Amino acid sequence: MKNKQKTMPVLEINNLNVEYKTLTDRIVAVKDISLKVGRKEALGIIGESGCGKSTLTYAIVDYLPKNGSRSGEVIFMGENLLEKSPKEMESYRGNRIAMVYQNPYSSLNPSLTIGFQLEEVTMFHQKFSRSKAREAAIETLTDLYMGDAAGIIERYPHQISGGMQQRVCIAMALLCKPDLMILDEPTTALDVTTEAVILDIIGELKEKYNMSLIYISHDIGVVNKVADRIAVMYRGEVVETSSQEAIFNDPLHPYTRALISCMPRAGVVKETVRLNTIPGYVTRRSAAETGCPFVPRCDKKRPGCEDRYGFTERKSGHFTACDRAYAEDVPERPVQIKKKEVKLPDNGPAPEHRTILQLDKIYRYFGPPGKRIRAVDGVDLTLDRNSVLGVVGESGCGKSTIGNTVGGLLRPTSGKIIFDGTDISVSWRKRSPETLREIQLIFQNPGRSLNPSFTLEAIIGRPMKKLLGINSGEERKKRIVDILKKVDLGEEYLYRRPRQLSGGEMQRAAVARAFSISPNLLICDEPTSALDASVQASVLNLLVDLQKESGASYIFISHDLNVINYLSDMIMVMYLGRICEYGEKHEVVGSPCHPYTEALLSAVPDVDPSIKKEAIRLEGSPPDPTIKIKGCPFAGRCHRKVGTVCDTTPPPKVDFSETHFSYCHIKPAKIEKKVMQAGEVMRTQEI
Repeated sequence: MKNKQKTMPVLEINNLNVEYKTLTDRIVAVKDISLKVGRKEALGIIGESGCGKSTLTYAIVDYLPKNGSRSGEVIFMGENLLEKSPKEMESYRGNRIAMVYQNPYSSLNPSLTIGFQLEEVTMFHQKFSRSKAREAAIETLTDLYMGDAAGIIERYPHQISGGMQQRVCIAMALLCKPDLMILDEPTTALDVTTEAVILDIIGELKEKYNMSLIYISHDIGVVNKVADRIAVMYRGEVVETSSQEAIFNDPLHPYTRALISCMPRAGVVKETVRLNTIPGYVTRRSAAETGCPFVPRCDKKRPGCEDRYGFTERKSGHFTACDRAYAEDVPERPVQIKKKEVKLPDNGPAPEHRTILQLDKIYRYFGPPGKRIRAVDGVDLTLDRNSVLGVVGESGCGKSTIGNTVGGLLRPTSGKIIFDGTDISVSWRKRSPETLREIQLIFQNPGRSLNPSFTLEAIIGRPMKKLLGINSGEERKKRIVDILKKVDLGEEYLYRRPRQLSGGEMQRAAVARAFSISPNLLICDEPTSALDASVQASVLNLLVDLQKESGASYIFISHDLNVINYLSDMIMVMYLGRICEYGEKHEVVGSPCHPYTEALLSAVPDVDPSIKKEAIRLEGSPPDPTIKIKGCPFAGRCHRKVGTVCDTTPPPKVDFSETHFSYCHIKPAKIEKKVMQAGEVMRTQEI
């Protein structure tokens, strides 16, 4: 019997269906899914929001709401979970099948210590005594490379970082040594370095605990670091499943191919490539609907598609519902396009100065004297006209504070902001209407930045009236229609409110509002981080087109280096409020000269599974921002630390070209040797 259990799948799903009953209809969330997960196997599930990924996992452990119903089979270790009562399922949930969710804030109780919440798991499921439960909690936190585990269990969730909170949630899932662990977008909200550490740990613990994994994400690069096989979901169906190499190198379903082509990756830049997009969006599926769910958005559709549609094994180990990803009877829609330089309109003589923005020793502190948080700690910056500066770094490094300070939402503690030759080192209330018009902001969450009470006509028209002085309603409406068309929203959107729009449509509306008054500088603070890959691609294409057309400059803030590399001309890497490295994108990405930049690049998940990189694991957390750092702020986590000089002396500025410099104690000769080696690796990858 034991040998049979070792060879049988840990989980076998057969013809699983999930429906939600509403007042008017029955919505199909999962339709006729069949999957297997073997012992110590990791299955990745990818797809856009609304494709049913999370619903599938909730159906496995019966976490569906009251209006949800299931049918089919979910065989876990030889037992059908759909036949179990709610009382019987208590012995499975958290004990033999564990789940880790996207947001640790919703999983951890803020009023209880971390230790109490961890101990509670084994005391309930394993009937451990409190002392034995505490030992197990400390041991599990140690397995997750959390230093001072005995001290951490005495803290409350708000007293540790987001990455540590997510590790605590993983520790909760591991305490009972489950046979199957389900991870639902556990790293989406985390920095790239923290994400890399957690993904590495998950892989190690899978082997140590002899577990199977189901890993859900909309990012195939993240899934590649964990999964052995990948299942692609669309509108409740699994449309393709195979090994990660086959999914990337030979996708058979048009949706899989389109999804992969949407994602920025190494070597993909705006100068030579226009990102692929998928027209339309994921819609709800009614119970009466049959046939291929992707037809309305498919480039390869043709008469007779429905007759051939059906999930089957097209190649050895490669199952798909359709094999028309590369069908030659329908012309290709090019993914890569060499774009010609767009000449900006001649608006008279060029300005006397090329620089549009200059920051001179900008400091921004928060809090009372003695406990001041040094959010921005002496930043010098120059931004040219018609260029894009990408700002990258971990959470808390000062990226958003820089953007908000330039935008006028925050006033610098000291230093000067020179915009177009004018000192604007004041809050927005004291800036001239011309400056307010010329500097606009786009935020991460458009749902919070667009007033839910007003229509798009009122939202976009307000700055036109206030800052451009266009009092005529008809003239404003004409301009609003023109700008909506530029962002691929038609005239019918004029009277819609934000709640009637999808996430991508809301972000397009935010872009339309920002461009409606022809700004010269646009500050984009993580505008695509919460979007699906296909929506992100369309917004990035839009930003590229509008920038070329208008000649505006961007400060583009993100923790995603692939997005930064695609969109930017120059890149600035920040750490603890200071600049680590600055240069043209091919210099920073192709030849990183600061150990922190090197660590960030090593941690970026790659869409191509054949590119294997050893992530540089950054131990610990950034130092306390309330304490003035004598030496290099990165010294405590640096994998290439020179010696005590890094702790006692501020790092010098090292110039590598007219545009490329870093702040580091490593001798320039050693850096140049490393740069040459990195350049060779980069060229090899491109070939």
